[in-house]
Amino acid sequence: MTIFSTMRRAGIPVLAYLLALPALADGPGGLVTGSFGDQPLELTVVPELSGATIIGNYADASLLAAQMEGDQGPVNLELTINGELPSPGEIALTITFARDMGQNWTGDQDSLTLTLEEFTPGDGIVALKGTLTGQVSGGPTSETRPVTFSFDTRLEELD
Repeated sequence: MTIFSTMRRAGIPVLAYLLALPALADGPGGLVTGSFGDQPLELTVVPELSGATIIGNYADASLLAAQMEGDQGPVNLELTINGELPSPGEIALTITFARDMGQNWTGDQDSLTLTLEEFTPGDGIVALKGTLTGQVSGGPTSETRPVTFSFDTRLEELD
């Protein structure tokens, strides 16, 4: 056995992993970026707690995104979208600051505007891309704050 044959065998798993990277990038996940009031947020979608279903023109999607670091500590954002495409009529947004109990903020279709750029199924994945703007209410003193979030996600398609 020569050193070259040993290197060749060791290199095959590495090469297989490198070739699989584009396929891994096509899996569920994504980012939600934007602002809560004047505070910028960048949250990572949690694939295990997110998913979407499309039946005909009816769409139902739910995503959970989290930011673990930063001044506010862990922050969770939950977005649900339901209704007829291309403009689903039901939206619910909840933002939770884990360090400060009572710091939950919510908004719905009455206070938020959803602009969908993409809501497309394919190969067990639903591509969901868009922007959410408006206001959320809550916090310890029941305030109202502006929000703007853009999301570019790939959600597991649920049956």
